[in-house]
Amino acid sequence: MWVNINESFASDIYQLYALVLQVIDGRSIFYYNPSKLECSWQSFQQHNLTTQPQWVWRSQMPYALLKEQQSSEVFVLACLPDLFNLNELAGLTASLSHLRDAPVLIELTNSSLLPRSSRDSLATQILSYCLQSYMLNVALYFQEWTKPVILYNFLAFPNFALIKNRFTGSSLGRQGGQLFPNQLNNLHGYTLRVMPDFSEPNTILYRDAHGVTRIAGFMWNFIDTFAKKLGASLSVVQPTWRPGRILGEANMLEFTKNGSVDIGLITVQAVEKSRHSWCIMLPLERPIKVRALYERILKAKALALLLISFGCYYLSFLLEIVTIPTWIRYCCRCLHLTPRLLALLLICACQAQLFSLMIMCPEEAPIDSFDALLASNLRIFGLRSEFDSLDGDFRARYAAAFRLTNNVSELFQLRNSFNTSWAYTITTIKWAIMDVQQNYFQSPLFRYSDLCLAHNTPYSILLSDESIYHKTLKLFTMRTQESGLLLHWMKQSFIDMLRADRMQLKDYSKPNQVQQLRLQDFQIAWLCYGGGLCLAVIVFAVELLRFYVNVCLDSL
Repeated sequence: MWVNINESFASDIYQLYALVLQVIDGRSIFYYNPSKLECSWQSFQQHNLTTQPQWVWRSQMPYALLKEQQSSEVFVLACLPDLFNLNELAGLTASLSHLRDAPVLIELTNSSLLPRSSRDSLATQILSYCLQSYMLNVALYFQEWTKPVILYNFLAFPNFALIKNRFTGSSLGRQGGQLFPNQLNNLHGYTLRVMPDFSEPNTILYRDAHGVTRIAGFMWNFIDTFAKKLGASLSVVQPTWRPGRILGEANMLEFTKNGSVDIGLITVQAVEKSRHSWCIMLPLERPIKVRALYERILKAKALALLLISFGCYYLSFLLEIVTIPTWIRYCCRCLHLTPRLLALLLICACQAQLFSLMIMCPEEAPIDSFDALLASNLRIFGLRSEFDSLDGDFRARYAAAFRLTNNVSELFQLRNSFNTSWAYTITTIKWAIMDVQQNYFQSPLFRYSDLCLAHNTPYSILLSDESIYHKTLKLFTMRTQESGLLLHWMKQSFIDMLRADRMQLKDYSKPNQVQQLRLQDFQIAWLCYGGGLCLAVIVFAVELLRFYVNVCLDSL
């Protein structure tokens, strides 16, 4: 394959070729040669190193469609001249947009006349630029046909350090025989810059009993554990504007894109603004009022039956006056007890039902839709900024179901005090804390309803598009989810809120106690009694009127 060259160089190239085969392992290959140079890896290109797609790019302009046109991970073989050409390097990094973690092997041609010090300086320039472009898996070597091959790569953390490896005798001993060692296994104390939005309970900023400023909360525990796993430390970056200004999605995205911070912690889903991750926290259904109990019992049919019974009773008296056959008169006298028994049965049944309803008081109909919420007297207390970002049709239809405010503290104060006058928008993480606190109540006050504006994740960890932590953070998230750590940190946030004096461990519920009868409790009973008394007076007056009418007619 290589002829008329130094044996040690050929041996080194074969070893490098063997390492390349290990790294490729089913990857697509991207050959980058903008200056159309003669590279030793062109011999690789003549052999089918992989069955995956292969590209040869011979232009300094970036290949913008690389990510869209390949279906697997990429291995890059680049051929560059023996000088620092920023345009060619920029074309390479731009071609690997969203693929910066791809392994890259660079060959520098025509370098036989370069002194050793110049080679180290050139390798430092190229590899430093790759590190600034968030490319960690980069190695390079100089094309020499008479000398052993020296492989250059770098240590990224905690600071840039150039590493040189000889193939002969060492076999990349420092790197465990790996062409591209995992740089993120240990960051050696490197400081990760984190910008939290301090939205409770995800990130809580407070002072402890000794006056020391501390940070707690679910997302902070998550990112702190992630940093410790990488062997890194955390540094909190706060915006330079005036205190009290809200740190929004656009600001956080700007800080992560321009490299001011490595990781941004924010509590809304910033990917798609029309979908939010808020559900509704509804007060538990209240027992119906005493007046409603009577309304349930004294239905129109029951009242009609009672009036018919009394009507039949008085009709039997009229039949005694009218001339009718004797056998019918005897039958009517026997039926005098029927309307009385029917009325007594009806009254006893109503009274028994009333007592049963008072002992096991029924609750109001549950709210299971936004239409039911709109028809009830309950309203949702939420933030105007959240409501304004919802779908226009939804806002137009259910705007009357909301009471909006721009004061975040007012919402937190009402919700944390379990004020049952309102329903509230809430995230799944916040509800986990509220649910834990309700375990200390004699009876719960709220429930997490199925009325949701969306079911997305209610928090976001923002990274730049080319961040080197994407895969590692994704894998860490999956492992913490499977191990139950995420749920544990959510519940632990309740303790953090208590420690930061944001919530109080007290029972906000009002226990049901047996109370003495009050005068207003007899209101409906007095009304029924008054109505019956008025009816009796009217009947008595009608009877007297009939008697005196007959007396007057007899005196004429």
